[in-house]
Amino acid sequence: MQYSTKHNFAIQTLSTLGDGYHSKWYGKGGTAHGDERAEFETGERTGIPDVVSVSSVTETTMRVWFDLKVYDPSPPKLNPSFQHENGKFKLDEILVQPASVNRDLPSKKIALTQADLNNGYVDVAGLTPNALYVVNGLNNGVQRYWDRLYNTSMVRMRGKLGEPILIKHIVDETNTWAKQHNASRLDTILNNYLFDNNLAEGTIFMLEAGKNYYLGGGVVLAKGLTVKSNIPNTQATVFMGLGYNAANTDGLAYNFELGRRAQAGEIGSITVGDVVFNDINFEAPYAINFFKRSLFPGKNGSGNYFINQNSAAMPFTCSKLEVNNCSFQGMVRGWFRTQGSNRQVIENIVITRCLFHDTGMFDINGRGYALLNGDAKSERTNIFNNVVIRNNSFIGISYDILLRENANLSWAPSVVWNVTVENNTFLNAFAITDSRFLIQHHNPPSNSKYTIKKNLFILAKAAGDDRPLFQSGMDIRTYRPGLSFDIADNYSTSAKSANNAITYYSGAEIMNRQPFSHNSRGAGFNGGALNVGGLEATRVSTGPTPIAPENLMINPFPKGKRLGTNWDPESHVYDLNGIRFKSTPEVLNHPIYTRGIGDPRWR
Repeated sequence: MQYSTKHNFAIQTLSTLGDGYHSKWYGKGGTAHGDERAEFETGERTGIPDVVSVSSVTETTMRVWFDLKVYDPSPPKLNPSFQHENGKFKLDEILVQPASVNRDLPSKKIALTQADLNNGYVDVAGLTPNALYVVNGLNNGVQRYWDRLYNTSMVRMRGKLGEPILIKHIVDETNTWAKQHNASRLDTILNNYLFDNNLAEGTIFMLEAGKNYYLGGGVVLAKGLTVKSNIPNTQATVFMGLGYNAANTDGLAYNFELGRRAQAGEIGSITVGDVVFNDINFEAPYAINFFKRSLFPGKNGSGNYFINQNSAAMPFTCSKLEVNNCSFQGMVRGWFRTQGSNRQVIENIVITRCLFHDTGMFDINGRGYALLNGDAKSERTNIFNNVVIRNNSFIGISYDILLRENANLSWAPSVVWNVTVENNTFLNAFAITDSRFLIQHHNPPSNSKYTIKKNLFILAKAAGDDRPLFQSGMDIRTYRPGLSFDIADNYSTSAKSANNAITYYSGAEIMNRQPFSHNSRGAGFNGGALNVGGLEATRVSTGPTPIAPENLMINPFPKGKRLGTNWDPESHVYDLNGIRFKSTPEVLNHPIYTRGIGDPRWR
């Protein structure tokens, strides 16, 4: 059996009375997870030498290199299954096979000559443009097939990028839910793209601005693409599911899936190009959060995400995940979640000009997963290589944390985290319960950097609202060499209402738990020596004259209240027009306005 591969089993009890009397399948899971079947996973193959590499990829050719030198023969650095003599690995074949997404293409098998071995490379021709191939070097002197392989590479051939493709708005009149929402199906088109070798990676798909589309199933993102509105700055809407399941117990709320599971016979890693979403409003209208359960008796709470990686996904590297001028509502359990034991690398995550609202509240404590949730099991995993979160608004969202990665690993030298959180507005965000940190990175790698500037933090509630309000800062526990901060010019509104009748927070800063200035779990470590502007710059300021939220904005209060211990179903829903700044002298002369603090869309 193949290494590091999950095998899943579902169970059904068969009746002697026939098909209509068989039990339901147990373990097939729901819309938020690929499967929840009984499973076992074969062990990881360790000590794999980096022998085979690929370069000079064109539309139809590639050059496969092999470095046969044995640098360190001692276990566990080198698995004993790899044969070598006279300081060189044994290698006699290069095998280039089509990946599962285009499995019908022919393979290329090259028996290596002594001349090839002396050269250290072999050229492979006759490949198919845009196709994905698995490249292996083999020593056929080893009995077991999976032990013959050295390191495996997945390579996508080059292709000519065509013109942007407009996905026309076509409603299936036979689909009740699609007709009701005037929505055109999208998921089948995006999933078919993965298998279409006539479309190069990076293809641009355009949606008709102002029109509705929907997902009728999950979408696998294993080939770079752009999905955007056909009119800049005018959003199209994508419903992440419509209606309810067959048992009428769950709202349909599907996820995107970054990377993919290995298919039969596959091993190794994959690369994914830029994945970009521009000018899209993403909604999950039938997802049910904790607040709304009372409105839907007999329905289960949802556990959906925007992107939820499959736990059995192959190791992957994605060059960029970007969302720009998008809106997100109805993703209950988290926004982007990675999981599984294999390596995950995302070279860039860019979130700009986006609006997050009416989202989260998975349980009574407003938890679930983080907005960006890391779960590293490999020392080479790195989803925080370059994270930029700029010019966004987080209105009443109640995920567990903004950014989280708590693994404590001996990070590879290549793993460094660079996080920028700048010019964002946080209104009652991550504020339902205590310790919902903005950044929870317990053990950052050496030379990591955090830039947090010009963000606006607001806690606000109307008279008669019994909710407590919280704001937590950073949770860093290991200060490795080279760790640095650039934290400055972050502001908040006042601690009390304009009439002093309501207390929004009671401390010197808005953050009641481990503010940025914290001396052992924040940027205040060692007296602020690691921060560019020193300790004082790490503090969140109200300015010389604090301004109340209701004086800054037209109406910053939630639509619903908490009365005693009872939450109104709209306790985390806001009138977005009410978030706009007032045009009073108090506002126009306040540093929040004059220094350009927070998301500029509300000024």
